[in-house]
Amino acid sequence: MSESIFDRITAFLGTKSAVQKVADDPVLTAELLLLMHVALADGKTEKSEYAAILRIASNDFGIAPDEFGEVADYLKDFGYETSSEQAALAFADVPFERKVMLLRHLLTIANADDDLDPKEANLIRRTADLLGVTPEELHKQH
Repeated sequence: MSESIFDRITAFLGTKSAVQKVADDPVLTAELLLLMHVALADGKTEKSEYAAILRIASNDFGIAPDEFGEVADYLKDFGYETSSEQAALAFADVPFERKVMLLRHLLTIANADDDLDPKEANLIRRTADLLGVTPEELHKQH
């Protein structure tokens, strides 16, 4: 049986944009904010850090690279007054493995330029403390 025009319109209208997907998921919003915060922590954003964010967004969250600009604009508006600590608190009730994945993503971004800045390291350490993940647990899960 072929698909009716109504089925196709419903399917089209039912698909969420990347911004809608992020806006509807507070944990995803918080993670993307933290990824952006760590990329900016050292005062400069290297192309390699931005490329790492795009890779994570695409591979782990299904956000296409060509849609990430809109997501970044949303995060800039939404996260204007959201601190890294506030964003990390969105992870309070997520499974431990998800917390570890967040910390690994932060480390990936921070190390993307082959220079772990002390400000980046401090942000990751504070986030790990807020999430209750020790360095030993982070390495053990790997």
